[in-house]
Amino acid sequence: MTVYESTGTFDATQSTFKLDVQTTDISPDEFYISEYYNICDANRYAIVGILQTVDKNDTDFTNYPPDANLLENDISFNKLNKDYLEPGDKDIFSIGTSDKIDVYIHHGIGFDPTTNTDDNQYIINYKAGIYVHLTAGSPPGKGGVGMLV
Repeated sequence: MTVYESTGTFDATQSTFKLDVQTTDISPDEFYISEYYNICDANRYAIVGILQTVDKNDTDFTNYPPDANLLENDISFNKLNKDYLEPGDKDIFSIGTSDKIDVYIHHGIGFDPTTNTDDNQYIINYKAGIYVHLTAGSPPGKGGVGMLV
């Protein structure tokens, strides 16, 4: 799967965000974000969204065209999984209009970091700013631009 373009808009006053992720049309199946992880560290704001398919389609979409969009609106900062936060990490609730937030979309069919060590390692790597392909997992996602309103 290739995520071709993605944009994010963060509303600091409402503590919400929305994403527009360009994907591939896989009708009748469809993509969704199964989980959002807060992966802020002491130096940056960051989140990762896990892109999956409703029917657990395991087709290799790498060479499919960018002909669809997944729109996610009004996602509360409270929905972010906080399992990877550590003392001293930035608080996403304190973002301001001049702050940058890194957003990663990871395509992972059956992604479950609680039962799969490779999936867990992906999140740890994203938090550290490392983007490597693990042999037992899908290739890492791509970053996109975002803005604060």
